[in-house]
Amino acid sequence: MPLPRPQPMALPVSNLTLDMAPPDMGPKLDMERYVPAFLNSIANKLSSGASRLYFKHFGIGVVEWRIIVHLVAEPWCTATRICQIIGMDKAAVSRSYALMEDRGLIQFRPAEPRGREAALTVAGRDLHDRILVMALERERRLLADFSPREVDTLINLLGRLQARIPHVNAYDPTPEEIGLPAGAGEPAKAS
Repeated sequence: MPLPRPQPMALPVSNLTLDMAPPDMGPKLDMERYVPAFLNSIANKLSSGASRLYFKHFGIGVVEWRIIVHLVAEPWCTATRICQIIGMDKAAVSRSYALMEDRGLIQFRPAEPRGREAALTVAGRDLHDRILVMALERERRLLADFSPREVDTLINLLGRLQARIPHVNAYDPTPEEIGLPAGAGEPAKAS
């Protein structure tokens, strides 16, 4: 004969919530207020949408678009310079260069000491002009709820954040400063 099923206890909702809550695991980030995560989320979503759109209509992604935009502003530029300006790794830029060269969008010339400089071809500039219309419409839609003054304020604030990046990236605390034992995180010495 089966045992009777136990009856659930009637607990007030507040107690049930408290009893069912996970143990306190310490401090946690408020992802809606942590600025680096918030900015990263916005950038990722904008990049993903732009990449999808540009690939659908023009066969290039957002990485190639960023390179094209930079080469309009600064023709005959090295890959190293592009990496510094747009914050991309050299492997991604090199892959994009190969794709863009195959499509006849960029051309190269030798540069000292052992590098090369890129510039857009006529076809590359034409592609820039066509994509620019879409990029500006995406920006217009993004900022549609802002007044011109708010847009200026936003650009000013973003510029100030960008200027702080070297200071932020220079932060490298010692193990002791972050509560680790001395020597933690250092590479092991070969015996």
